[in-house]
Amino acid sequence: MRKHLLKYLILFLLYPIAKSYAQDPVFTQFYSNALHLNPAFAGRDLSPRVHSAYRNQWPGINRAYVTYNLEYDQFSESLHGGVGLQVLHDRTGNGLLNTMQIAGCYAYQLLINRNWTLNFGIKAAFVQKGIQWDKAVWGDQIDPSRGAIFNTNQPMGNNANYIDFSNGIVLFGSNLFVGAAFNHLTRPDETFFYNISSNNSVDKIPIRTSFHGGYKIRILQNGLFHKELFVTPEFVMDFQSNLKRYNLGTYFVDGIFDLGFWYRHTRVMDANNESVSPQAALVIVAGVETNNVRIGYSYDFNLSRLVTSSVGAHELSFTMDLPTKKQTTTKFRVINCPQF
Repeated sequence: MRKHLLKYLILFLLYPIAKSYAQDPVFTQFYSNALHLNPAFAGRDLSPRVHSAYRNQWPGINRAYVTYNLEYDQFSESLHGGVGLQVLHDRTGNGLLNTMQIAGCYAYQLLINRNWTLNFGIKAAFVQKGIQWDKAVWGDQIDPSRGAIFNTNQPMGNNANYIDFSNGIVLFGSNLFVGAAFNHLTRPDETFFYNISSNNSVDKIPIRTSFHGGYKIRILQNGLFHKELFVTPEFVMDFQSNLKRYNLGTYFVDGIFDLGFWYRHTRVMDANNESVSPQAALVIVAGVETNNVRIGYSYDFNLSRLVTSSVGAHELSFTMDLPTKKQTTTKFRVINCPQF
């Protein structure tokens, strides 16, 4: 019986995709997944960077949301900025809905004066979304007492393929950074069915606007590991149509160890512009870093009144800075922000 309940819960989460849009994948380790957060972060370390991430949200609900992210970026003096490549794969409902995204990024660096630098970023992506129609369970198949026993009249659609564009900016100094990113600028249509009035399609993805920033506060010049000890209070905010998400937190960094604490508050409005039950979570992030390798793990503690089996979200990241033969000149600057 519990298996059937979980299946129907996943169906409930998936059902809106047949006639409307879904929200974008979310990562807790924002700055590890830098190109996903903001294309203006491309080449932020000046050295080549390879990053991979795995996120399993609500693992108790039969792998309800699993996301993989792979990034590569580096700085190029000849291009006066950073270039990057991102490959993202998202599985919803144990693979009933699959999203594959391949994106290229470019970020131009502008030196405003001795203290301030501005990065302009742009991202172009090819996205494919598909449903495993033969494995899906639809509303007309369900009998209230006996479960899914009927045949469905739900028509089967095609994969949704589209080109997507995003841009962003990051302003940074020696201790402060603030940025903004604007995703789905052209509002691509992700419907799985032919729509005659495509110009007014309800399946057009709403623009997602993100704001983020932080400030580095030095505590000790030499900490336990004879390196700088500092904290960085930060924020990340997302706004997309009827969704608002606020993340507030701070990182404590001492030599090779990073420890972060975050609070997330998510609010969704219904069709009548009334708030549904908000979701909240406390997040712990722990990381270890050497000169060129960083490994991070985070766990989201769910504070909302969801089913018991939905608690938590695991996220694991691995980042490596690759050696470079040519030394970058000092006229370009590194974005001084946390790595997780």
